[in-house]
Amino acid sequence: MLDNYMQQTLALELIKRKARITLMQEATGLPKKWLRKTFREYHGFPARSGDNKQSIQALTRTNKQYKEATAFAVCYRHAQLIVDQSDIYKAINAFDALKTMHPASRLSFSETDVIIKELIANKIELTRCPVCNCWNLLRARMDQVERCGVCKACLKN
Repeated sequence: MLDNYMQQTLALELIKRKARITLMQEATGLPKKWLRKTFREYHGFPARSGDNKQSIQALTRTNKQYKEATAFAVCYRHAQLIVDQSDIYKAINAFDALKTMHPASRLSFSETDVIIKELIANKIELTRCPVCNCWNLLRARMDQVERCGVCKACLKN
């Protein structure tokens, strides 16, 4: 009974953030039908289903998108310092921190899952610019030359 309550509580937290049904189902283990129905009741429109097919390069096409993805990666890195939380709650806390800092951010919760998976797989790396000390994501763009998103200085891979 308590386990079901915790699953439903987590599902509601994810529904508030408009996560994809597949992501919610993986995190909670609840039936997709229940998740879809609850999402529709909460938001008044149907949820997006299926896997998030975006790549990190698609999320960082423009400089604004790159900065938002970098800001989320920094928030997630700080959320990882909280040891006694599960990974999904770390993602929720990082997303909430991003939305608190930058309410106009267009980055969705489901898109942040792509960033998290790429960070964990070491396909992208969070590093600081040696010139302006700003955070940057290495290997997140299609560019051959890695440049700082703020001062445009060259970054070493």
